[in-house]
Amino acid sequence: MSTDSYYLSFCIPVHNEGETVLSNLTKIRKGLTKLLKSKKYEILIIENGSSGNALRELAKIKLKDVRVISLRKKGHGLALRTSILKAKAEFVLLTAIDLPFGFSDLEKMLKLANDNHIIFGSKAHPQSVIYSPKIRRITSKIYRMLLRLFFKIKVKDTQGTVFLRRAAILPLLGECDCDNAFFSAQLAIFAERKGLKITEVPVVMDRINVRKSKYNVLSNGSEMFLSMLRTFLRLNLSPKS
Repeated sequence: MSTDSYYLSFCIPVHNEGETVLSNLTKIRKGLTKLLKSKKYEILIIENGSSGNALRELAKIKLKDVRVISLRKKGHGLALRTSILKAKAEFVLLTAIDLPFGFSDLEKMLKLANDNHIIFGSKAHPQSVIYSPKIRRITSKIYRMLLRLFFKIKVKDTQGTVFLRRAAILPLLGECDCDNAFFSAQLAIFAERKGLKITEVPVVMDRINVRKSKYNVLSNGSEMFLSMLRTFLRLNLSPKS
């Protein structure tokens, strides 16, 4: 890797979170500089379907190490897939703007980067420390159970942060076609089927920065279940896919 190439693309999907982006950028840049030292990084903000106010806030960002990409269509999975496609670095981190785990997950991931193709920041890891509403914990357990039942995957939690080696994942993106949050589960499903090296690291939730989740159990949950069902049927109707 040349000294001019990027080591890490720090990718953040956002939807109507312009002010949050502006307030957290300094913290993110300081954290990345401390962790990566002389290694070059970029921050990629993928705005998907935001309103005019949020777009105006994001337009204020004028930093050489930050890129803002706007998508007309809303979709968490769409934003994640776009992040991977547009990233310039050898490694990619998919995370949230509020940094729910601080940088503790990334610090662990960097130590394992050269030995794995995907690393999940797993809330289901026995060493993880999580502060979530009871209903969210219950629905997450049901979701994980369905993933194991339908796809026999070994990954325990796909919904946290995701660290990946970009070159190894690019060939999978044609199969990981979901535009909602099920996309990260598709990464695990198809990566396991291709025999890629995958591991999970524990996460410690920053209780001070915990914000109310935008996830709606009824609407978002039903979308993800339908995506799960479509993926299951596609794999079973076309076993070689």
